[in-house]
Amino acid sequence: MLIMRLRTRFILLCPLLVSLATSASAQIDPSYRAFWADAFSVGFKSTIEINSLVSRAVSGNYNMIIAEVLAFQDRGSSAHGAYWNSSIVPKAADINGNIDPLAQLVTVAHAAGIEVHAWIVPFRTSSSWPPGGNSLLAAHPEWLMVPIAGIDNGPARVAGFYTLDPGSPDVQQYLTSIVQELVTNYEIDGVNLDFIRYVQTDAGYPSNATYNSSTLARFQQLTGFVGVPSPTGVASWNDFRRQTITEFVRRLRAEIASIPNPRRPLRLSGDLIVFGDAPFSFTSTDAYRLHQNWKLWMERGYLDLGIPMNYKREHLANQAQWYRNWVTRGLTWRFARHMAIGQGNYLNTMANSVTQLDFALSAGADGTCNFSYDNTADQNLDGTSEIDWSWYPFVSTNLFTSPASTPSMPWRDPATATEGTLWGRVIDASTGLPIDGANVQVGTLAPVATDGNGYYVATLIPATSGGTTYNVAASGGSCPDVAAADAIVLPGDIVRLDIDLCAIDIGPGDMDGDGDIDQNDFSLFAFCMQGPGATFAAGNFCLSGDADADRDDDLLDFASFQRAFGP
Repeated sequence: MLIMRLRTRFILLCPLLVSLATSASAQIDPSYRAFWADAFSVGFKSTIEINSLVSRAVSGNYNMIIAEVLAFQDRGSSAHGAYWNSSIVPKAADINGNIDPLAQLVTVAHAAGIEVHAWIVPFRTSSSWPPGGNSLLAAHPEWLMVPIAGIDNGPARVAGFYTLDPGSPDVQQYLTSIVQELVTNYEIDGVNLDFIRYVQTDAGYPSNATYNSSTLARFQQLTGFVGVPSPTGVASWNDFRRQTITEFVRRLRAEIASIPNPRRPLRLSGDLIVFGDAPFSFTSTDAYRLHQNWKLWMERGYLDLGIPMNYKREHLANQAQWYRNWVTRGLTWRFARHMAIGQGNYLNTMANSVTQLDFALSAGADGTCNFSYDNTADQNLDGTSEIDWSWYPFVSTNLFTSPASTPSMPWRDPATATEGTLWGRVIDASTGLPIDGANVQVGTLAPVATDGNGYYVATLIPATSGGTTYNVAASGGSCPDVAAADAIVLPGDIVRLDIDLCAIDIGPGDMDGDGDIDQNDFSLFAFCMQGPGATFAAGNFCLSGDADADRDDDLLDFASFQRAFGP
């Protein structure tokens, strides 16, 4: 039984116009010209800072500001709390002028033709416990993960900070609610995920061993693993921790696209690990070791934009080569999505930063992203970054010589897309609870598994104009049945299909499979009542009203429906 709801490279190349270098490239719009503005320094904490931020972006011919609106989830004196009016996270204490920083930044930046992306660090909560001002998190210490030595000993730091357990369905729902609030209440242009990974391999263990929704508990329940796996060397445990990070990323891919926002389609971007030199195999990367499977995210279209944090020093020959190797390697793992190369201008002279940026663009990147807005250079090459606002006229003179628009996303445009997304929730109808690890298969495509909240997200489903019909089947948990129905997948759009397993059969007329026969069922029955001779394909929900089994819904069936109809 089913419940169904519908919701609805370009290359930038350019010549250097001064004697820094000679390039045969030519500028082609559009391209990402972004920078990160972090929450630990000047940027967007007052009206004056916001006006200066946007003014400098305009002078440098940038078109995207990635503003760190959530660095920590407690209320402290330095970059802790929400830089927006949140009903979930306490507001940051270092905001001046009683403003809503995100709302004001959006207004000023959009007036200048610049996109604003909300940069969040999801899993990091605080440096002390309980987190000041966050009563929800303080009430749920079981939501934290700890190193293996800290199992069942209560809250403990991971790499210096209290960190949420990525695989907990409660954590995933809490973090999703934060993103939902941002997308619902602010005309942002996208959401940027940072530290969307583990920071050390010795993590992922429960602070409370009796909490049955931890990453470890889910792993044991789904795989049958007995005991506590080692932080390294257990492939299935590594794979599962990797999977839980991916679950959250793909959930956001669906949630963001399903929320009405005047700036739709919003971009989902991720800050990607590219430490050291670039190996040939992704499984040999530090990203994979720290459970950030970003190659899969790009391949499956979970991210619209990947931003490798390719911070290397140009004046050191080995790092200069690493920078180039990662540009080349990263672009091979871009697949059919966008990639803007992150560049550390805080590590380099301005001339060297332009050299690196130009290399990335000439190699075919979809754009670049500087770290950071205020620490713009290390002109003395002494390891100390500097606040040097002359970077903005410098880059507009030597590289970004005229304004550029940001790229469109053809995979999100119904007029150009050849694929769509199907998502929804699988529950056990007999209990009303979500089913973890259920398999959902769309047509003959590879099945996808549900997360701990029962959500699945199937991307890259071939779809033609007007929609393509697929049979969708689901199975899992202790339910003996397999649910199946047709769904129309729309190009460039997202369709929601919720599925009930272990459905309670109350007889003909329960059109939506929710265990009763009410007004919702009547609306569906009225649609299906086509008259004698009308037939329906096997698995169509209209068959749920066929009381006399003659493969139509007519007045005879309606008589049965009336007798069963209730409030």
